[in-house]
Amino acid sequence: MFRERITRQYQSLSPSFRRIADLILTSHERAAFMSASRLARHVGVDVATVTRFSQQLGYEGFVELIREIQGAVLEEMRESRAPVQERQETAPNPVARMLWRDWANLEKTIQQLPLDKAEEAAELLRTARRVYIVSEDAAAGLSAATQSYLSMIRRGVIALDHGPYNVALALKEVGPEDVIVALGFSDYALTATRALALGKKMGARTIGIIAQADCPIAGEAELLLSCAATEEGYLPSPTAMASILFALSYSLYASNTDAYGRERAQFEEVYADLTNGRPREEEQLEEG
Repeated sequence: MFRERITRQYQSLSPSFRRIADLILTSHERAAFMSASRLARHVGVDVATVTRFSQQLGYEGFVELIREIQGAVLEEMRESRAPVQERQETAPNPVARMLWRDWANLEKTIQQLPLDKAEEAAELLRTARRVYIVSEDAAAGLSAATQSYLSMIRRGVIALDHGPYNVALALKEVGPEDVIVALGFSDYALTATRALALGKKMGARTIGIIAQADCPIAGEAELLLSCAATEEGYLPSPTAMASILFALSYSLYASNTDAYGRERAQFEEVYADLTNGRPREEEQLEEG
């Protein structure tokens, strides 16, 4: 789809192409019914630049691109976002308004998420020898939470959120049977991006989950999942990204409840040992 094509090439776009890309990514509903000349005037470029931008993305021309955008808008209209927008406008205070904006983030993410790629990502997480989750700053908490969830279903899940040293220490043994998942909200996700590049070089599969187009992870990820995070806001919301990560984790549980049961039983046994404050062998001796 047009969003993924733009996101994957965003880092390499010229300044004039980025102006067009930014309009489409942030206001595709408005861009959908603009002519090439009107869109060009709106962002301050010439019509030929709009045509070249479309071709850069792999379309024959502007008409093919705009028809795809129009199709997406019509589908969203059928889903009817009006109630959420009305609630945002009538929210009694900033907290309620932000909650409705996050609702809109989730709705937009669900509409835009390529489900076939999400399913492929879940399969990679299920079958990989090891899963490395690399994140920075705002996404660090999400990587830790995801590592905790996945570890209740499978083994070999490592969260890397402490900078280049820890990432290098962990990834020195990465190989073709492993998966690297990079999380990023902005263009500051450089370590996560380089981790993907390193992983590809060493044959690992790579998954990127991002919140905005200028995140460099988009240019390195083999599988790319984008979520909405700035629905009329200023700080990137973690809600949609957290939902994607939880959905991926839960899909592993749903596909193999027996494995979850075994891992949970082992966890509860070890946890009981730790909280009782004595080795399991002592309990076994007493029972004997």
